[in-house]
Amino acid sequence: MRIELREAGFAYLQGTPFASIALAGVSLCIEPGERIGITGPVGSGKSTLLELLAGLRQPGTGSVYFDGLPAARRRKKTVPGPGRIGIAFQSPESCLFEKTVIADVASGPRNLGINEAPARERAEAALKSMGLDPVSYGRRSPWSLSTGEQRRVALAGLLALEPEVLLLDEPSASLDPAARESLTGQLLKINGKGVTIVIAGHDMDEMARFARRLVIIDEGRLAADGPAAALLTDTGLMERHGLEAPATVRLSGMLAQATGRPVPPFLTEASAASFLRGLSGPSEPREPRHAS
Repeated sequence: MRIELREAGFAYLQGTPFASIALAGVSLCIEPGERIGITGPVGSGKSTLLELLAGLRQPGTGSVYFDGLPAARRRKKTVPGPGRIGIAFQSPESCLFEKTVIADVASGPRNLGINEAPARERAEAALKSMGLDPVSYGRRSPWSLSTGEQRRVALAGLLALEPEVLLLDEPSASLDPAARESLTGQLLKINGKGVTIVIAGHDMDEMARFARRLVIIDEGRLAADGPAAALLTDTGLMERHGLEAPATVRLSGMLAQATGRPVPPFLTEASAASFLRGLSGPSEPREPRHAS
């Protein structure tokens, strides 16, 4: 599915003395299969942008188009069917409600009118996509799981709908480093199957691991849109918008200061490790030791 915003704007409490502009004049196009990170300072409008992309809110100004159709027409017969766009807000595990994991994940397909057997098949496939074995986890209570496992179950509930687009608001928030890395790995695999994934957040290390394209929102306006590798390594751009560059990029700056030589900005731990090995030079071969 192709989603496009054209000069879209949105204000909360519009027409009242308490009106607050969340987005202004945002133009953005998301193509099928993309892997996008949306970032910006706290309160910049990221969550509101996701809601416009999902069709949950109508823009006060401008337009939203889904596969070329204006959002206002989505209620007619030409609109995409339900489940084509999945959205998860912060802490989606708070929405788990069934007694077992498999029942919770299958509830979405059942609500679409899908019979029990195929709904269960979808649920099992979705759990596998999130790295959870349906046999081991299916009969367990969602509340017996860790926060990271609950998060993956909640996202599996979205995947069971077989959406073309996933919109995720800070999907790794409150997770420990191991759970964060595992979740990012699962999302990369899902995107590799053709699902468009857009995540919003302000963890630049997560953006470096996940995003191919980065969108920066600041004070409700589109501040930058381009290849993630180029934007994340532009420390001046990051600082201007109140963001901290990924840890590997900051490391490259520290190494440049310490060595007095140019150091390319690293976007991954692997590239940083490779550079550090190069600094030490090739290891000297050791002379063989002979017994006396």
